[in-house]
Amino acid sequence: MAWDPAQPSELLLTTGGDERLRVDPETGLNRYGCSPRPRPWAITFASTTATSVSEGAFAHVEGLRRRLNDAAKAGRLDEEYALAMEEVRGEVPRQCGTVPGTEAILTPSGTDAEFYALHLALAADRRPLTNIVIAPGETASNVLQAASGRHYNATTAMGHHVGVDQPVDAATAARVELAILQVRDGAGDPLPMEEINRAAEELIERELARGRRVLLHLLDTSKTGLVAPGVDFTFALARRFAGDLDVVVDASQLRLSKNSVARYLGHGFMVIITGSKFFTGPPFAGALLVPPAIGGRVQLGLAALPQGYNAYTERHCWPDAWENWCRPMGGEANMGLLMRWWAALWEMAAFHAVPPAEARRILDRFLTAIRAEVTAKPRLGLLPCPAPERGAAGSWDGLATILTFTATPPKAKAPLGMEELRRLHVWLNRDISPLLPSTAREKDRRLAALACHIGQPVMAGETLSGLRLAAGARLVSGARQAMARGRSVEAFLDMEIAEAKLVLAKLDMLLRHWQHLTSAA
Repeated sequence: MAWDPAQPSELLLTTGGDERLRVDPETGLNRYGCSPRPRPWAITFASTTATSVSEGAFAHVEGLRRRLNDAAKAGRLDEEYALAMEEVRGEVPRQCGTVPGTEAILTPSGTDAEFYALHLALAADRRPLTNIVIAPGETASNVLQAASGRHYNATTAMGHHVGVDQPVDAATAARVELAILQVRDGAGDPLPMEEINRAAEELIERELARGRRVLLHLLDTSKTGLVAPGVDFTFALARRFAGDLDVVVDASQLRLSKNSVARYLGHGFMVIITGSKFFTGPPFAGALLVPPAIGGRVQLGLAALPQGYNAYTERHCWPDAWENWCRPMGGEANMGLLMRWWAALWEMAAFHAVPPAEARRILDRFLTAIRAEVTAKPRLGLLPCPAPERGAAGSWDGLATILTFTATPPKAKAPLGMEELRRLHVWLNRDISPLLPSTAREKDRRLAALACHIGQPVMAGETLSGLRLAAGARLVSGARQAMARGRSVEAFLDMEIAEAKLVLAKLDMLLRHWQHLTSAA
């Protein structure tokens, strides 16, 4: 195992992924505005995209690094790494939701998990397969390539250089066709669920009539908080087309309770999760949860892993029980993935230490306050997002925890587009006070100096673009930690709401000065 125990944790956290993890040496941030070291001075509500590692999670990771360092000095680093990866593979289902017999495949991101969901669906029989992807513009940016079994970046998580759009395995890619269903109309409004359900059903019927097997994605949730097709409707589809249809839940945002994840697994659905969205672990850490009904294909010897996937994974990311059937037989250790999941599991445990009813109350109070604040600002336009229809009544995951809104400068005829919002997103996260006009008020200069990190811009429909501010797990776990330090939950929430309002105030100020800033930058 080639690993230098002297490497700092912040460096290790950026390894074992693709180029998205690269840190700009000038800013100390990756392309998503995140730091691999704690950044407590920044106001952060970016759990829709990616979040800088927290102080508590970083300390937890540093403990793991010291443990591995001690093992290296004793000449048993390989064994300790294998043990730590086994601990993570077992803990991920326990923290996320499970049913007996569930296995976890660890992946460097949710996008990589698409490869293995496709592989396990293809293993059911020898038919060609149609992979139905829901709203690719509201999921991972490269989901279509991964869902068709093709390389989506020039460099893989294991450091291999590959051709973008080329098949990971030619025989696999030759059996796959893609179909796409959207969740919004061209104007950006959510489509009626009945329309999405009907389109999904008709598409499945058409593909089965062509003699193809179908893998249907259930998107829960999208970048803007939508769920589609309907959960109960998808359960009915799975029963009706049993033997011809597999379902994979794209729960990369993981805005789901343990019970909701277990419910999906109990229906035989694969579930793609991450620890680096809602749960605010450092980017990126993904996994595919595999229910026993799908795992049984592996035990029957139907799912031997093509060699091309060795560019993305190594044997310790896979279940021990699959050793003889579906497991890479080599590859260097992915220390970065181990450490990112180690941090994410710390965040998950902290969140789940809060009773679910209290978690819902905390999230609801925050979201109600910030939704009202966005609505009160005429330069911001809140996009509609219905509450998700899933989970038990009163569960915290029945709340829409992502707020998506447009931004319109004064006198502009239309909201800002994607390129303009990307610039605005960068300015939010930096001190741009030197760019303000000399006549700017002192209050504006103080706002301009704040580092405010929110979710990256996203397309909603064909022409509308929006920024996203989301409630993440740290909002809940932070309340409990505040109590341990002698503060009340309400005082903590008041502070979080005040900070979110500062983000919106800076955003509003940037829009007021938009014409000057765009000419001065």
